[in-house]
Amino acid sequence: MRRLTDALARAGGAWDAMVAAIVVTPRRVRGALEVRRQRCAGLIAAAVVLVAYLFSTGDLSVSPSGRFTGAPVFRTALGQVFEVRAPYLFEPVVAWHPTEHVAVFLSPVNVLLGAIVALLVGCNVAVAGDAARQAASCRRPGSAGGYARLLGVLPAFLLGFACCVPTFLLVLGTSTAAALLPVLIPLRPLFYPLTLLMLISALVWGASRISARPAPDRTG
Repeated sequence: MRRLTDALARAGGAWDAMVAAIVVTPRRVRGALEVRRQRCAGLIAAAVVLVAYLFSTGDLSVSPSGRFTGAPVFRTALGQVFEVRAPYLFEPVVAWHPTEHVAVFLSPVNVLLGAIVALLVGCNVAVAGDAARQAASCRRPGSAGGYARLLGVLPAFLLGFACCVPTFLLVLGTSTAAALLPVLIPLRPLFYPLTLLMLISALVWGASRISARPAPDRTG
């Protein structure tokens, strides 16, 4: 009976800690984004991920051989905005060929899905940078505790920049490369939710590594 009570107490404590971490995450993300350097890093990471996502879905395409030669410069198909061609992959409503080497296929839903991933990646990068900066500011010469704090946030810092891992899952799930990997095709519907789950978990965990501070440095 004592063991059961202890197990329930530990489970309750873990649940309370998780809920508390989720509650403080939005506030700490805002605090991290108020620092200019971290905000810029987050925006750059988000832009890179969004472009990579659109390349992985085929909505952005570059052909060194010029295979788009002769294609109409501009076409629209507004009626297929919600037509699905694969899990979490929608048909484009605008096709634009600015040159014979470049094609842009605009799907509002694909852009929205990519923007959600990019936003989470950018927030992860900003939070990871904030945790590392805060740990570094607590470090003192000759202080083992300061180094311990810096090492303690290293996983959060690395996790914030590990956006290439879930992005790679999306590439496998949405690009033509998946056709070469039949075993992954049945799992394609799981890639996008798994990516969101990984990024949200990383964000909550990273935010929990940040101590509350009364006046964040807004200049970076």
